[in-house]
Amino acid sequence: MRRLIHCLLLFALMAFLPQFAMARNYVLSVGLNNYPRNVGVLMVSTNDAKAFKEVFQHNAQSSVMLLTDNDATSSAVLQALKYTFAMAKKDDTAIFFFSGHGTESGLLCIDRTLPTDQVLEIMRKCKAGTKVIIADACYSGKMRSDTTWQKAFAGENVILFLSSRTDETSMETVVDNSLFTIYLKRGLYGEADVNQDLTITAKELFDFVHEGVVRDSRETQHPVMWGRFDGNVPIIKWKKSPRVNNKKPRKKNDTIDN
Repeated sequence: MRRLIHCLLLFALMAFLPQFAMARNYVLSVGLNNYPRNVGVLMVSTNDAKAFKEVFQHNAQSSVMLLTDNDATSSAVLQALKYTFAMAKKDDTAIFFFSGHGTESGLLCIDRTLPTDQVLEIMRKCKAGTKVIIADACYSGKMRSDTTWQKAFAGENVILFLSSRTDETSMETVVDNSLFTIYLKRGLYGEADVNQDLTITAKELFDFVHEGVVRDSRETQHPVMWGRFDGNVPIIKWKKSPRVNNKKPRKKNDTIDN
C-alpha cells in the first residue's frame, strides 16, 4: 500500500511540474491530524495546511503542493520537497509549511520524525534565493537549538518561522485553524502589509503574526523567527490587493492547546 501511495505521488508530481515554469514561489504545505492515539490526535492541522495552500493558490506567481495525514509519510514529504524545491531558481522563494506535532529533533510525520539532515540536504541543493521553513507545532522553538539546523541556517535569506517558543504549546482554535495559522494567513493576505506596497516582507509578517498571537493567547504563546536574513526580504508579492474574508479567532477560553 505504501509503495502504491509513493508511485501515485510520483505520478502527481510529474503531472504537476509543467505548472512551475513561470512561478516564483515554490511551496510544499503539509498538515497532519490523524496521528496514532499514543502520539495524540490533532484537530485543525490539516486545515492549517489547506489554508496555507489556498493563500498561495490565490497568488498568480506561486505553485503549491499539499500533503495531509496518511499521505504525509516522512519519505513522501522528503520526495515532494525534493521535486518542489528543485524547480526554484536564484530569484525565487522556496517555502515548506508544516502543521502537526513537533519534536526536539524535527517534525513528526504520520510514520516517524522527518529526518532533519535529509531536509537540510534538500535545502542546500535548492537554488532559491530565499528559503523558508514555517512550523506550526508545539515546542517548535526547540528547532533553533539543534546544531544541524543552526549550520543549515548560517546562509543569507534562510528563515525559520516557528509558532511557539521552546517551552510553549501552540494553540488550536474553534475557528478552523490554529491561532498561529490564522494570523499567518491574514498577514499573507495583506493585513501585514504596513506600507501597502503589495509585498509582504519577513519583518512585516513576523510583526503582525507575533503581535496577534501573543495578544490573543494572553502572552502564553510567542512565535519566533530565526536565521540570517534581511527583514525586507519578500515572502509573497501580490499584483493586486487580494480580497479574501478571513475568519478572526475567538477569545482564548474558546481555544485548546495541542
